[in-house]
Amino acid sequence: MSPAYDSREKYERWHVRTCVRCCRHAAKAANWSDGPICRNCLDKATRTYGPCPGCDAERLLPGRDGAGAPICRDCAGITRDFFCDRCRFEGRLLGKRLCEGCTLTDRLRALLDDGTGRIHPPLIPLFDQLRTMQHPALGLGWLRSPQPQALLSDLASGRLELTHEAFQQLPHWRSAAYLRDLLMQSGVLPRKDRQLLLFERWLDTHLAAVTDVEQARLLRRFATWHQLRKLRAKAAKAPLGISPTKMARQQQTQALAFLTWLDRRGTALNHTRQTDLDLWQSENYSTRRSSHTFLTWCMKIGSMPVLTIHYRKSAAQTPMGQHHRINAIQRLLTEESIPLPARIAGLLVLLYAQPVTRILRLRTSDIATDGGTTTIRLGDPPTPVPEPLARILHDYVANRPHMDSATNPGSCWLFPGHRAGEPLHQSTLLSFLHKLGIPPQRGRTSAIRHLALQIPAPVLAQALGYHHTSTTRIAAEAGSPWSGYAAGAHDQSPHTAETPPEYRPLE
Repeated sequence: MSPAYDSREKYERWHVRTCVRCCRHAAKAANWSDGPICRNCLDKATRTYGPCPGCDAERLLPGRDGAGAPICRDCAGITRDFFCDRCRFEGRLLGKRLCEGCTLTDRLRALLDDGTGRIHPPLIPLFDQLRTMQHPALGLGWLRSPQPQALLSDLASGRLELTHEAFQQLPHWRSAAYLRDLLMQSGVLPRKDRQLLLFERWLDTHLAAVTDVEQARLLRRFATWHQLRKLRAKAAKAPLGISPTKMARQQQTQALAFLTWLDRRGTALNHTRQTDLDLWQSENYSTRRSSHTFLTWCMKIGSMPVLTIHYRKSAAQTPMGQHHRINAIQRLLTEESIPLPARIAGLLVLLYAQPVTRILRLRTSDIATDGGTTTIRLGDPPTPVPEPLARILHDYVANRPHMDSATNPGSCWLFPGHRAGEPLHQSTLLSFLHKLGIPPQRGRTSAIRHLALQIPAPVLAQALGYHHTSTTRIAAEAGSPWSGYAAGAHDQSPHTAETPPEYRPLE
């Protein structure tokens, strides 16, 4: 028998046991009054809090009584002490018998030391935000990665400037963007639109890879004078979503593809003919459609002849069947096993015909209760929310996810995300809906058509935040009996009626 095998056998004989709580055969992490427990059960036990059934004390409940209910260490007869030697917090202890909060504080002090034994003064707001997070284990997990450690140390020592421009040049862009979001949220860096910053970084990388100098110069002009100008104007009014910058990336990618395609054909941009443009569009129209903006811009500035860009109308998706929609609504209202974010998002799609992009921009302030009536502000005035959706919505607002880290203390978003100050990522919410068998686009189309049959199009537009021309067209397609209903006030005479308000356009 080899020494390695003999050593393993001895280890298993003395350390591997069957956990009394999960019945898993694993290494023994503790041996308490109810028997040996594994590391996973030890971690769970040292994070369980509540009133003890034995003594009614509100404290840590690591033990188990005869019925398996959590009880405190005194009632369970556990001799192990769980109080932090520094702050006396009762919970999971790490090295030097310190709790996770004190361990995180010490780790941050070491990383943010400016070389004088104190925290770099401009970074004190970041230090306070991180050390007071609800679950310090999340912060400790983040600091185990070498990239955050290096970034924090460089900021504290002055090797990395506290500017947006310096962060744009960093190699590990995901780690840099995450830390930059925290710095903006804590007030260390001035606030700028996150999606705009990410697009500017992507643009620099994209243009740096273009080998042809003339092509790179033209693409940068297009980005500077058309794309960035529009994105910055939009960001000045409201935070950018994912869609505008995603479309800008596609426009840049297809613009480069068009210039490369022309170069392979031996055709200069200013000598492009109609046959060239028609051939470019006919080969892969759905993908190359994103180049239309660039082509139009080139014609406008005189870089290419004025030609005709042919447009094809996209085939409309078949609406979700009404029977399927009703069954999905009933399931979302009744099945408590479905995560609350997915239930709320699905119901907003199937009942209120809301696009995912607009759902993600909802804030908790858009939910209001007045005299027992709950409303949600999708348009103006707010729309009533019936039971049981109102109850589910209030339960969700009181227990929103991702609120226990340093990224979202007091987040205003109805669907807070993992990034500081940002809502949930669009792909995450779409994944929730697809797993439930809810097609967002088809479900929204079915909902708006059903509502258009019951409510006049102008009223529907005002309530749900659509443009009245969109709801009027949808109502006509659905055969609504309200097709002759005119927009505007109907309780006044024609001579005293006010001008109809502006309607928010469909996003």
